[in-house]
Amino acid sequence: MLQRFVVSVFLFASVPLVSAQAPSAPGKPLPPGPMQAKVKAACTQCHNATRITEQHLTRKQWSDQLDKMEGLGAVVPESDRNEFLAYLTKNFGPGKGGGKTAVKKASAAN
Repeated sequence: MLQRFVVSVFLFASVPLVSAQAPSAPGKPLPPGPMQAKVKAACTQCHNATRITEQHLTRKQWSDQLDKMEGLGAVVPESDRNEFLAYLTKNFGPGKGGGKTAVKKASAAN
């Protein structure tokens, strides 16, 4: 019984490690722009750019994502926050191509 418990705990604990994207894995390139280098530097420390390029969120949702990532250790200088949000929203807003959209995310949460 103890052995099953230990195995279950190990498997459960390893799920986040398996599902995380390796930062060195190739990803879709970020579009050019004045904030491209800063967004890449801040965001690809832990995951590749595809994590960003496949999401199409509102400015508020991107702001929430920045808050979440900062809580996990990402560094987004307060002086650059508005420019980060403008870059992300312009390039990866709700109407910017296929992939995950704010509408899909909202309906999945219900």
